[in-house]
Amino acid sequence: MRESGKNPVSHRPRALVICGIRCVDLGTRPRRSSLPSLPHSLTPFVPSALAACVACLAGVAGCVTPPRTLTAPQRQEIETRCVEFLKRGLTYEYNPAVRTQAVEAMQEVADETTLPWLRAAVADSHPGVRFAACVALGVRRDSVCRQAIEGRLNDTDRSVRLAAVFALHRLGDTSRSGELAERLLSDADPLVRRNAALLIGLLEEPGAAGVLARAMRDRDAGVQNHALESMAVLGVSEARDQLVFLANGGIGSQEVFAINALARLRSRELADLFRSKVANAVHLETKLAAARALGMLNLAEGAELARGIVRRGQRFPALDPDDTTADRTLRVHMLAIAALGAAGDDGDLWTLDRLMRNNADPRLQVSAARAILEIQRRRSAALPFPAAR
Repeated sequence: MRESGKNPVSHRPRALVICGIRCVDLGTRPRRSSLPSLPHSLTPFVPSALAACVACLAGVAGCVTPPRTLTAPQRQEIETRCVEFLKRGLTYEYNPAVRTQAVEAMQEVADETTLPWLRAAVADSHPGVRFAACVALGVRRDSVCRQAIEGRLNDTDRSVRLAAVFALHRLGDTSRSGELAERLLSDADPLVRRNAALLIGLLEEPGAAGVLARAMRDRDAGVQNHALESMAVLGVSEARDQLVFLANGGIGSQEVFAINALARLRSRELADLFRSKVANAVHLETKLAAARALGMLNLAEGAELARGIVRRGQRFPALDPDDTTADRTLRVHMLAIAALGAAGDDGDLWTLDRLMRNNADPRLQVSAARAILEIQRRRSAALPFPAAR
């Protein structure tokens, strides 16, 4: 993520997970032309990245008028289909970013029937996916996976080892929890330090704010960002104030980071800030991040912007010399899909389901599945596991 003000419209996310919190290194992304999508049957290849993405999205906005309400059997059918798409995403061999997305979606919006799939992901060939799986199982406090998690304490990747320490802490074993602070303050690899800051925040231990404050002196801006977000989640008011400042700073990448971090607080006191960003932000990505944040507060402002983007299907030219039109188009649509999921409007289920089923980029398909399950979850009075932070 770019920290300087030279390219204020750069919103390129880490790990290609737009609204996730992972700081894992997923390596070089394969070009879209080599990536099959996730249909129900055998997988055809889509020849053009941007053309396939836009054609699929344009097809969502076709001539058929979507039904405003769905019957209970239709809802169940869609939900079952979403879970199947996430399972396919979790075994998607062509791109670890897709597998990581599926892990995060299962962590936050899928039910307990997906836990065996998360357990299997602990042994994935890519360390980024193993990291995400350990975190997911720790967040879900899945005691069945304890032995597999313990095995990751000897993983070849230091970040995965830390994720295993985090998961075991969540399961009641704090014997090695001190390693998180040690790695945060001393590891030579900034990526490991970033992951340590992220994991310490997820522990939900207010006493950890002190070590995170020390990490704010780190020379790596990414470590500072993760430490700042974690402190805000732990209730440090100064960290929240700094995020509000960054959200108003005019640097696109920092605005999106700050708004996504503030959204995790689920504070109604921030609603006016998010409304202001939807109405007045210069960067479209900032508007969409704010729309998602409002949706997480059960406020609908901004949903229409996201809805129009998903239904129309269009290209979004790159505004940064380091960006591409294909990447920005994907990024904007993923943000819009996430905003619709947070808004929780049943009227969007049909549109998102069509998008998920079309032969589009698999990252869009997984995003749509996650959004649908998030909307479905809103209908349940009792959640099977804690709400996403």
